Amino acid sequence: MKKINAARLEVMKNLFISITEEMGVVLKKASYSPNIKERGDASCAIFDWKGRLIAQAEHIPVHLGSMPLAIQAIKEYYSEEDLEEGDQIILNDPYIGGSHLPDITLIKPVILKGELVGYVVNKAHHADIGGMSPGSMPGLSKEIFQEGLRIPPSKLITRGRENREIFRIIEFNTRTPEERLGDLRAQIAANNLGERRFISLIKKYGIEIYKEFVDEIIAYSERRMRKAISKIPNGVYEGEDYMDDDGNEDKPIRILCKVKVKEDTMEIDFTGTSPEREANINAPYSVTLSSVYYAVRCVTDPNIPPNHGCYLPLSIKIPKGTFLNPSKNLAVSAGNVETAQRIVDTLFIAFSKALPDKVPAQSCGSMNNILIGGRYGEKTFTYYETIGGGQGARPKMDGQDGIHDHMTNTANTPIEVIETTYPLLIERYELIPDTCGLGKNRGGLGIRRAIKVLINGATLSIQSERRKFKPIGFYGGKDGARGRNYLIRDGEIIELPSKVTINLRKGDVVVIETPGGGGYGFVSERDKSMIKKDIVEGKVSKKKYEEVLGSF
Repeated sequence: MKKINAARLEVMKNLFISITEEMGVVLKKASYSPNIKERGDASCAIFDWKGRLIAQAEHIPVHLGSMPLAIQAIKEYYSEEDLEEGDQIILNDPYIGGSHLPDITLIKPVILKGELVGYVVNKAHHADIGGMSPGSMPGLSKEIFQEGLRIPPSKLITRGRENREIFRIIEFNTRTPEERLGDLRAQIAANNLGERRFISLIKKYGIEIYKEFVDEIIAYSERRMRKAISKIPNGVYEGEDYMDDDGNEDKPIRILCKVKVKEDTMEIDFTGTSPEREANINAPYSVTLSSVYYAVRCVTDPNIPPNHGCYLPLSIKIPKGTFLNPSKNLAVSAGNVETAQRIVDTLFIAFSKALPDKVPAQSCGSMNNILIGGRYGEKTFTYYETIGGGQGARPKMDGQDGIHDHMTNTANTPIEVIETTYPLLIERYELIPDTCGLGKNRGGLGIRRAIKVLINGATLSIQSERRKFKPIGFYGGKDGARGRNYLIRDGEIIELPSKVTINLRKGDVVVIETPGGGGYGFVSERDKSMIKKDIVEGKVSKKKYEEVLGSF
């Protein structure tokens, strides 16, 4: 006889989600690096004894979608008999359940009375994990060995005790060892908290009700996803978009997808996508999968409880040897942050043909990664940040200005934190007028961030996109502005490509200008009061509107 009714299902669902959210709070508060503590570049989730996702916090989509493959990986490396109470497994290998090397996943098996009942998991972006340049995201890497320390599934904690050898390997392979070990221990603490809450919840309801809950919530999400897919017209919808280049060769890189909707199922096929590259834009299989999961949830029903059941109606084909499913040992650091965004853009083009009133215009399309590292005094530092841009206009409202969108969900690092932590000075941090795509609803504005370097010998790396191809507007909306990277040295402006690693001098000013979002619908249909508001607030110039509308 079933013991789970609708009310209990909802209560237990929210209790499990609350555990992941509390894990995230602990991780951020206990971490050492501004990247995790201030920006929140970390994610938490819970899986059942079979490795099925049952709950996640609303953290970073590109992290969360790759976690199921991390669980699969440790199940291949460790049998249930190998896992003991108190163990925690570390991994960051993008080809074994990871995303890119700076993202370290930590998995703790939850064992109750000798029985494996599930896993608590977190993933955090570490500001440096070694490699050829500070920040472990070089602009011009060709192979993964240039991007940092590669960690296969290994026991970081054994029966509650730290594995000192692995800690020392990490400590000796990063430019910022104190920060790295502090962040790792914050991850350990988050999982310990998650385990305690998990076990407490099972004890409250009993193991039988817990297992029944897991099966029911997964089945519930699957039913809702199938119902949402069935509302999309049957057919085959194609999307095509391009990366600016791969950083080493100045040629656009194609992503092609076909989405086939049939009744309550969906097939997504990336056949025709460009081959893998000797460059860092390769997206590991786990990252491409994450991007698909995110895009599908956006266009179906984002309120479906995110768990294993959401993805059962999907069939996903990512041909091996394309840059969305590359061979081992190729560089991948930008695949996680830049290619993931373009995969979503491409899928949205396809979905817009089936759901014209639901899909927004293209957003910024880049995480605009900037990394500056070096030595000052006895200290070594690595500053890492992703900078937001314009959100694409939505069918019923404008896009938001200067935010992160789609595959990332981080905050900015406050100027005060940057200037007290690093030898850097923020000269400008502002929205850029006229970068939005105009339309019935306009896109959001891009951001300008100008950073002055106060020491000699620092190294700059940038990984960015949409410096050549604009974020496109939909249904008559205008395109958003391209982004731009440049260096001001002795009063001279030096243009920088979308992906680069260079040495800096004291007094150099690095400027990142991020793309704006595309517009939605014809500009002539925009409410006149909204046009006036844009001009009064300084977001759009009168001249820009006059170029499109003439007098108004």
